[in-house]
Amino acid sequence: YFIQSNLRMREKWYYSAMFVYHLFVIWYRFQFPMISDEDRTFAGRWKFLTHWNAMLQILYYLACGVLVHCPFDKWETHRDLAYHVVILPLSVFVSLMFWGLYHWDRDLVFPSHLDKVVTPFFNHQKHTAIVLWTFLEAALVHHNTPGNVEGSLAAGLFCAVYLAVVLWVHAVGEVWAYPVLGMLNWVGRAIFSAISILVYVVFYWVGLILSDFLHELFYSDMKLD
Repeated sequence: YFIQSNLRMREKWYYSAMFVYHLFVIWYRFQFPMISDEDRTFAGRWKFLTHWNAMLQILYYLACGVLVHCPFDKWETHRDLAYHVVILPLSVFVSLMFWGLYHWDRDLVFPSHLDKVVTPFFNHQKHTAIVLWTFLEAALVHHNTPGNVEGSLAAGLFCAVYLAVVLWVHAVGEVWAYPVLGMLNWVGRAIFSAISILVYVVFYWVGLILSDFLHELFYSDMKLD
């Protein structure tokens, strides 16, 4: 009982801190609009996976910051599913892809003219801190993992929904979120989409392993049954 109570207290402190931090991020975002030319095209920044990740993470931590203080525990099932299917794999995917492409050819993801628009803090909040928070949560908070089939299907569905939005944006606004899609024919885009879904599901499984490893590493003697 003492171990479980101690873990609950850690969860409350962690989610409360994340709640305050992400309220600050929202305030900071309104203080510095940081509107680029890409944001002025159809669907604005909502067609970019980086923005999806940033908004979903803010929503996740604001919700956890409130629900962790509620007297019922059923919300944890939804939290664990959201964490494993979206928050952890998407954050790792976005960060690795962004910084990998940035160091290979930054014009593909963050052209130099954006340095005058996006502040360094906000850039790292969207592409670096997202991984820090998810790894820290893996270490501090106990998560029950989804079923193998359920989790894989949910991860694949999430990726498919985003790709559907990308196609819808092109169909309505005649703009591709990512130039590489404009270079492919429809067969190529179908293959690209299938590979993207597969890669995301792989990231989901890697996230499961990583989450268990970090929690075991820091709190093996406190792990809940």
